[in-house]
Amino acid sequence: MPLYSIRRNIGAVTRDEIDAAGFRAIVCASEYPGLQWIRSFWHEDGQFLTCYYIADTPDQIRQHAHQSNIPCDEIVEVTEILPELVPGAPAREPANAS
Repeated sequence: MPLYSIRRNIGAVTRDEIDAAGFRAIVCASEYPGLQWIRSFWHEDGQFLTCYYIADTPDQIRQHAHQSNIPCDEIVEVTEILPELVPGAPAREPANAS
């Protein structure tokens, strides 16, 4: 299934409001088979969220956002690139290594 980046212009909100939106997104997701919230990044100064979802279609994401009462201003299909999968990249130490 495709991976999507979603920009959500949320304005000035509190952490409690972010958490409430996340809760609504989790509860509503069960109604959309295949939809999976991967992670989100809160750009507090820019007043927006960047969220990553796996979904069948962008329309599935829009419907979920509407039902969750969360903005959905831009959806772009993306490809994940991980440092450890770059050909020839040296092995990385685990983050908790001393």
